[in-house]
Amino acid sequence: MERLRDFLVEDAPAGDVTSEALVPEGIDASASVTSGGKGILAGAEEAAWLFRDGGLEAEVLIPDGGRLSPGDAVMRVAGDLRQILLRERTCLNIMMVMSGTATETSLILDSCRKANPSIKLAATRKTLPGLRRLQKKAVTLGGGEPHRDTLSHHILVKDNHIQAAGGMAKVLELLEDHRDGMIEIEAENIEEALLVARWGADVVMLDNMSPAEAEHCYLRVKEINPDIIVEVSGGIGPAEAPLYANSADRISMGHLTHSSPSLQFSLHLD
Repeated sequence: MERLRDFLVEDAPAGDVTSEALVPEGIDASASVTSGGKGILAGAEEAAWLFRDGGLEAEVLIPDGGRLSPGDAVMRVAGDLRQILLRERTCLNIMMVMSGTATETSLILDSCRKANPSIKLAATRKTLPGLRRLQKKAVTLGGGEPHRDTLSHHILVKDNHIQAAGGMAKVLELLEDHRDGMIEIEAENIEEALLVARWGADVVMLDNMSPAEAEHCYLRVKEINPDIIVEVSGGIGPAEAPLYANSADRISMGHLTHSSPSLQFSLHLD
């Protein structure tokens, strides 16, 4: 949580000069934070922490993960007016971005589960530097999975790795000494997918395949080993995701963290 202070320093490196010019010191006030739209709340925990870090009282009225309607009061803030105004925009921005991501995740997951109730939706590492923890937490609050947190988390072999190693056969040879951890390997065609499945990867990622191609690969991989996780990825947006719901165990989407629209919030003084 302490890293949230960096966001405040970014917004007010030399203080809030407007409030310092217009608001006398020592004035107390109270305010409400309200939702401007329908969705899933995320970031209230972080916003409340940042308000409290300034000596303010912050009461969360709807917990993270709760469903919102336009006009819902989600938080009450009270204390020094200068501190409220100093922290207002940073706190609202956190809630806007995180709630937008949680809401978009929930909407896409619901559309996919109409076709396949067991499908899972995962984030990727396509996050803004410094915001990954918050963005992936938001995906989780929307019902999705965070997937890999970092490059250190587990082995995930992608096209550039395959090229750098000298081809898929060489990749599988080199990975023989790394079977103690989870291994996920990207496949761009059915031949690669079946080769990887027979080798014994934990996850086969079907990259940039059409829904029909992915479904064919999915069935063939499951014939080899039904316990292998089949993931589809690559340029999948909200409209395309439901088309892949019957072609995989998991859909991974960069869209969740790089293109989800923000959910609006406002702070109003009493």
